Amino acid sequence: MIYRIVRETNHLTDTVKFYIERKKTFLWSTSWTTELNLKGIYQRGPIGAPSYDGAKWKLDRIELKQGNMVDKEIVIKKYTHK
Repeated sequence: MIYRIVRETNHLTDTVKFYIERKKTFLWSTSWTTELNLKGIYQRGPIGAPSYDGAKWKLDRIELKQGNMVDKEIVIKKYTHK
């Protein structure tokens, strides 16, 4: 997957936000979306941070885990004998 970080500046409220976007392709058409298709979590709204460093940290985690954001493992398995 190809990702990018986009800086959004709201001049009315004087705020800056950084969003992560994923590249989408269909046939010869290309676009960008904030829907990242991450596995294991329900995404409601764009993923980002109020600083570039925060957005970069999240993007690094997404790339490191290849979009699998939740790990599950069995800690103990208990058998009962009857």
